[in-house]
Amino acid sequence: MNNAVTKLGYSAEGAPGRIFPTNVKDTVPLYRAYNTQITDHFYTTNAAEMDNAATKLGYSREGIAGYIYPNEECGAVPLYRAYNQQITDHFYTNSAAERDNAVNALGYSAEGITGYILPN
Repeated sequence: MNNAVTKLGYSAEGAPGRIFPTNVKDTVPLYRAYNTQITDHFYTTNAAEMDNAATKLGYSREGIAGYIYPNEECGAVPLYRAYNQQITDHFYTNSAAERDNAVNALGYSAEGITGYILPN
């Protein structure tokens, strides 16, 4: 998001939802990494995907950001992830319409659902 706000003129909209600060029943770690060369944060619940980002894509592990549900439950909403290779930016939202706009109009590719978060 820093890249999108500082370099591309986007406005920060705040967090798309809430995550758990500690591991609670049925949640998984949400790993966070940062690439200083492209000023991009990367979030995933997949440890192998995090390993790949850290060893092959230039990201530095920043640890566990919190915990989220891997599946839909308890009124949780999807956390969608998209990526724009041209501007090297990951985009996260809980809105399918916002994700679709990023894909259809802004050059992002949908990367699926990272997990499920609590709505604000």
